[in-house]
Amino acid sequence: MDKITVYTDGSALNNGSPDNGCGWACKLIYRGREKMKSGGDKGKTNNVMEMTAVLQAMRAITDKSIPVEVFSDSKYVVETLNGNYQIKKNVELWRELMAEKEKFADIKFIWVKGHDKNVHNNDVDRQAVAEAKKAR
Repeated sequence: MDKITVYTDGSALNNGSPDNGCGWACKLIYRGREKMKSGGDKGKTNNVMEMTAVLQAMRAITDKSIPVEVFSDSKYVVETLNGNYQIKKNVELWRELMAEKEKFADIKFIWVKGHDKNVHNNDVDRQAVAEAKKAR
């Protein structure tokens, strides 16, 4: 059966500083085709950028009936979306993520080791860092 595979990453240079450069990236893979989306911001944390990458990926998927696997190197994001961590910060952004997640028939969130041998994870990492540098 068809499935959409997604890789996401977020970056914050000088994490938490009001003038830090931040970036996010997601790569969507479906039927052998790849699409990269990314963006930047200032003054956010790495966790907010990780969350933004997942949210933007979910919003980019128009057919929510196709099974989706989302890979992230953020245990914070994966474990919270899987219901294992309690939401304490970034409540409004979590509300948006959870509302978007509910639109999918079958979506899984899977942790992948960052800065390792996974080509797709390394691609989104490079893109998120590039966006953070551009936003700085």
